[in-house]
Amino acid sequence: MARLLLLTSLSDDDLSRVKAAFPSETNIEVLRDLTALEAAEITPDTSLLSFGTGVIVPAQILNALRKPAYNIHAATPDFPGRDPHHHAVYRRSTVYGATVHIMTEAVDAGPIVAVQRFRVKEGASPAELLAGASEAGLQLIDSLGARLLSEEPMPALEAERWGPTKTRRSDLEALCRISPLIGAEELSHRFRSFDGGSYDNLTVELHGHIFRIDKATPRLAKPTERFNDFTESAYRSILQTLTRYGYAFATFGGKEASERHVILRHDVDFSMHRALRMAEIEAEEGASAIYFINPRNIFYNILEPEIDELTRRVVGAGHEVGLHFDSEAYGITEWRRDELEHAIARERLLLETVLERPISAVSWHNPDLSNLLEFDDEVIGGLANAYGRSLREEYTYCSDSNGYWRFKPMMDVIAEGHDKLHLLTHPEWWTPEPMAPSDRIDRAIMGRARASRANYDAGLARGGRKNVTR
Repeated sequence: MARLLLLTSLSDDDLSRVKAAFPSETNIEVLRDLTALEAAEITPDTSLLSFGTGVIVPAQILNALRKPAYNIHAATPDFPGRDPHHHAVYRRSTVYGATVHIMTEAVDAGPIVAVQRFRVKEGASPAELLAGASEAGLQLIDSLGARLLSEEPMPALEAERWGPTKTRRSDLEALCRISPLIGAEELSHRFRSFDGGSYDNLTVELHGHIFRIDKATPRLAKPTERFNDFTESAYRSILQTLTRYGYAFATFGGKEASERHVILRHDVDFSMHRALRMAEIEAEEGASAIYFINPRNIFYNILEPEIDELTRRVVGAGHEVGLHFDSEAYGITEWRRDELEHAIARERLLLETVLERPISAVSWHNPDLSNLLEFDDEVIGGLANAYGRSLREEYTYCSDSNGYWRFKPMMDVIAEGHDKLHLLTHPEWWTPEPMAPSDRIDRAIMGRARASRANYDAGLARGGRKNVTR
């Protein structure tokens, strides 16, 4: 009498379906784990079939069997190894299925004797692929039946070969470990491939600790009402209010003292991307401004092709560019006039060389950290001084420094109707949606970091090189 050791996790209807595929006189012993398999008696008429289990059959058991042992691998031959349904989704496979192969000591390496394939529907989840592969495996057993009990091995399919990449559990874990620099599209794809539904596989590592991403807890909305003043729409309202109050848009030294005007000044400390967006809004509203660029900035680099392009687009939108001088880059807190003018001249030359156009003004970055405010000449180093004496004495000044109004809101200052306004904004504070200043800085820094990472990945892809992650 034929005897079958059925190593499986199947139950209920699926298990009954497998049993029904074999002759009624077959003695079928269902085994659930390795312990039960090792305890099972192996006789000359014993066959072994593994389906729907992660148990790896030891070589001594395979060698003790007179008949071939078969495994139903819940994937096509393209995906040998662990977690194939996840990797199939991640690799965007359009075909999936199940594979019958003769078991050998090496996992998913024996001769392939049958394959059942199906088309993968768009947007299918790993769970749906696994369910489809299980059904394909059942169909293979339905069709093969008693042939799986034969002493003679089924002939190998010459056209079928195992894929070159045999995945391990560590491969899934590596792809589930999310870098804070991951792009939104890649994160969404990994979530669909490895997480979602009943899976909880995605993790993030921070300072040597692994955290599992929690899908169950709803995202808490941050209170942002107090930051409504600092949005793109709010900035547009400021520009429209200036126009309604009859202000002309001026630059340093560019208007007669008797004319009501405003100097719109932007010190670009963190983000040229935000600077360009503000420049575009100003152009749409018929306003002009001056953008002070820091050549010694650690958050952007004027020599980078992208930053150079953004800066040129700011100029192309009808605005000026000035020098934002960073005293901290020199480590000097007590400047002498000669050394200050020499440093300004060097940075002016650098900025004009990159821009291929002259600049006419300079502003100080964090001037209260050194003695720069002592230099209140109208012109210094050949450039109009944004902290010159007449500007400080004759103009009503308002700044958004550090992302909040330290004195009066800008709208209130405009409403007071002063003839001469000097309004300073920093583009990083003005975002599409309201958020806390610290979150805005994270947005700028992480946006740049993610773009740098994406540029690295794209460079490898263009060169046809491997992107080694583990």
